[in-house]
Amino acid sequence: MQPTTPAGRGWRRLIATAAGAGAICFGAGIASASGGGGVNVADPPRLSDVICVQTCAGARRATVGSRVRLEGRHLEAVQEVRFAGGGGRIGVAPAAVGAGAVEAMVPSGAVTGTVAVDAYGSEAETPVALEIVSAGAMPEGSDFKLTSAAAKPRKTYYDGAKPPQVAYLFQGQASTDVRIDVVDRATKEAVRTWVVEDAVPNAENVAEWDGRTSEGAVAPNGKYKFRIGNAAGTAVETTADSRFGFYKYRFPIRAEHGYGDGYGAGRGHQGQDVFANCGTTLRAVRGGRVQWNKSHSAAGNYLVIDGKRTKKDFMYAHMLAPSPLQEGDRVRTGQRIGQVGDSGNASGCHLHFEAWSGPGWYEGGHALSSVRRMLKTWDAWS
Repeated sequence: MQPTTPAGRGWRRLIATAAGAGAICFGAGIASASGGGGVNVADPPRLSDVICVQTCAGARRATVGSRVRLEGRHLEAVQEVRFAGGGGRIGVAPAAVGAGAVEAMVPSGAVTGTVAVDAYGSEAETPVALEIVSAGAMPEGSDFKLTSAAAKPRKTYYDGAKPPQVAYLFQGQASTDVRIDVVDRATKEAVRTWVVEDAVPNAENVAEWDGRTSEGAVAPNGKYKFRIGNAAGTAVETTADSRFGFYKYRFPIRAEHGYGDGYGAGRGHQGQDVFANCGTTLRAVRGGRVQWNKSHSAAGNYLVIDGKRTKKDFMYAHMLAPSPLQEGDRVRTGQRIGQVGDSGNASGCHLHFEAWSGPGWYEGGHALSSVRRMLKTWDAWS
């Protein structure tokens, strides 16, 4: 499969150019990472929210002795959490520290205001205030009781057409703030926590997770569950139905298939062939935007998608007909993008699939020789 580049230059001539450029960029990356010395300065902390997680009067209402969670990025070096006080800030040591979240206990003397952190002299402040109320204003108890919680779908993908959701029902006397945790079932730690304000009791509520951790990174592949409770943190519960799997990529074919030539086979073969019946649906391995939707005498009908948050481009060739997508269209992981075919210079119906490093397909990147391993990995869970 030998298409031309968008600029119309010969594929074989540009294979050498792209491969050479890729090798130079790769070598430069190794030299930069392994030499040069110098001091590695940590990124300054950033805060995006503060949420009360234990002994709370609401999502952002706490009292002395409450446990609060500060979310953001680059928080692993936080040494002190500073609450607003009558004559300035009151500093306390954090109770728990992670890259995306820090937890601390509200100290005596704290008043309503923003909360700050200090990481070796670098400070950050929450964009919202934490309200401090008296102990007498705290609720005496909670009538929150989780009745059901069901994750849907049970297998989900980052940036998918159907993101991870939980439909939950709880008993209660009035609308209440509900805390949602996404828990990694392997580590038993929450990778993301947020509060839904004024959830309705005795009715179905739905919460949706965007697949990202507290620090904004795409969550690792694995098995997760939703954990739900009141914002006071006194009735956090889960159910067997709240479990689901989450993955970063999806295999492009959900039908009987077989593997053909891989990277390096023949002259200039820069991808992996996957054979399937003509007309089999092709799906996006990762969401993103369509960069190219073209036809070529060798590649046939082909499509290039810029993978969201990957710095990679993914190319699909020999499609039965041109993809219905337009250049610039937004695509979701698992979305139908076309059909397996034998257009162009193809022997039998198959998908020719390429994965390119950043900055992208014929934009300074290079075809990845690990493409077969990638597909095999995605195939195992899709």
